[in-house]
Amino acid sequence: MKDFRNATISNNFMFRLVMEKPELCRQLLERILDTQISKIVYPEAEKSLEAQLTSKGIRLDIYVTLEDGTVIDVEMQAADSTKDTLAKRTRYYQSILDNDALKKGELYSKLRQTIIIFICTFDPFNRNFSRYTFSSRCHEEYKLSLEDGVCKIFLNTYGDKHRISRELANFMDYMNGSEPNDDFTRRLQAEVELQRDDDGRRMLYMTYSQTLLEMEAKGIEQGIKQGFKQGIEQGIEQGIEAGMLKTLRDLVKDGMLSPAEAAKRAGMSIEEFGKAVSKL
Repeated sequence: MKDFRNATISNNFMFRLVMEKPELCRQLLERILDTQISKIVYPEAEKSLEAQLTSKGIRLDIYVTLEDGTVIDVEMQAADSTKDTLAKRTRYYQSILDNDALKKGELYSKLRQTIIIFICTFDPFNRNFSRYTFSSRCHEEYKLSLEDGVCKIFLNTYGDKHRISRELANFMDYMNGSEPNDDFTRRLQAEVELQRDDDGRRMLYMTYSQTLLEMEAKGIEQGIKQGFKQGIEQGIEQGIEAGMLKTLRDLVKDGMLSPAEAAKRAGMSIEEFGKAVSKL
């Protein structure tokens, strides 16, 4: 994990903090979607969604809703080690978003348009495009759209920028480490520097980093112990969960998190979180 004082906008944690500013988030979405956006519902960082009690939960970096009801999920992806799973991740994210949006008994027509965006500091499809946009089209007649309200966008910050706007290209250059060269990127940099100087944010980042490290360590340890009986993969997943819960429990004890905040990070209700940590 990088020192928070050197963290840039491409750092996943820093990206979430900066995008908590509605105006910055709105302007970024305008550049990515190449359209004017009048208003967004205040971003809910790391929204936790669960399809079923037995399913794999997800955490969204940035989750916003436009005035027309369109739901947008934005993910920062700086490690290309997961590029082979990105397509399947968007498929799963889409299913969870739909499940969360549609209440029992509601008509399918009530499903809102959804846009899932991955900002990648690598080329996920090796075509050198800066933006890859996917929607459901008929193979026999490409002009025929399924009109299912689903759109998935992958940005490649190092791709050919001739087909995108100058404003989006400026953002991508900034993502890649260049100096800010327009008003928007200068505002982003100012917010990054503001977050870096915040002692509370630095402490939160240290906690975040430690949580990830402990989750990894616990996952490996627990996976080794349980791997022979339940399979290595299942053992590691259970170990990661146990490590995360232990860390959150300790943060609550130290007064750094409220029980409600800890439960939210775990993707549980307060009651479920209480029962889970009591077994550790």
